Amino acid sequence: MTQLENRRLLLDTHVFLWLLIGSGQLERSGRVSDIEAAAEQDSLYLSAISIWELTEMELRGVLRLSLPTQAWLEQALGSPGLRVVAVDREISFAAATLPDRFEGDFADRCIVATARTHNCELLTADTAIQRYAAGGYVRVAAIAGEHR
Repeated sequence: MTQLENRRLLLDTHVFLWLLIGSGQLERSGRVSDIEAAAEQDSLYLSAISIWELTEMELRGVLRLSLPTQAWLEQALGSPGLRVVAVDREISFAAATLPDRFEGDFADRCIVATARTHNCELLTADTAIQRYAAGGYVRVAAIAGEHR
């Protein structure tokens, strides 16, 4: 079994968006092959809170989508190998009780809790999450460059 086999990879919201729009930052990171490998193994995850984040960004005008929001999301969430993880009571509790009081916003706390709960490596460019991961609280596949 290779190291990439059985690797669960959770995409942070911005990474999911970058993947869908073909961001150069994601391409330069060299992480596209990790995402493809995880998708091929049905081990690519996205927290349901990312759906909320993307919808909020579109409603606030921060993000412009090529289709109406719901149609865009349905198409995006149909990506092969992608599994959406619900924010259930276990993740809600885990988000509220993260060790060392991670101070990210609600969505970031849910994403970190999802990675911890489902034993996923979190693919992110968020430097606050990367600093938190340095404490050993969550496994991160870091993308260089700040995203906040």
